[in-house]
Amino acid sequence: MARCINRRTCITAVALALAASAPDVPAETASKFFDQAFATAQGGTPCYGRTYDEAHLKSHTQQTVRAIEIDMAQSNASEIANTPERFELGFAVMTRKSAEWYGGVAICKAAGDQAECFLEGDGGKFKLTSAADGALRLETGDYGLAFEGTKDFIELSGKDGDDRVFLLNPGRAECDAAEAFFNDSKSLEPG
Repeated sequence: MARCINRRTCITAVALALAASAPDVPAETASKFFDQAFATAQGGTPCYGRTYDEAHLKSHTQQTVRAIEIDMAQSNASEIANTPERFELGFAVMTRKSAEWYGGVAICKAAGDQAECFLEGDGGKFKLTSAADGALRLETGDYGLAFEGTKDFIELSGKDGDDRVFLLNPGRAECDAAEAFFNDSKSLEPG
């Protein structure tokens, strides 16, 4: 049996294999999830997020994430329309120890009543499903998730701690905050 020498390469290979081997699901089921959660939600540019207050963080001492958001534009960076078969999400988190947002781009495919996603740059995989009141449930894969910041990287464990499942509510606050942070960071880069 082959062994993985580079963990990140293995994660990407597993994510791609999972996406390719997704069960055959009627297109209308996958399209319904995509349409409800993304294409027609919030005017076609949906944002889902959550910020955890101090009381929550004190009661979940193993949670690293203070704020989290996912968002979708109507087309991806290449100006290709997002579809149930392939759509891109912006994904960012802020830790309890920093005011910095860590972010990446996720590539997703709707399959049945959920979406299977992986973060570019060997960032790991996650699953999105519908939750009550228009929210989304985000569940990390077993290998967790990795994000790049402006100064360093963070990893969220997929097996330990309280950063494995998130309930994300529809709304713009977290997406707007992350976007402002990333725009400010770009303006500080040497030109």
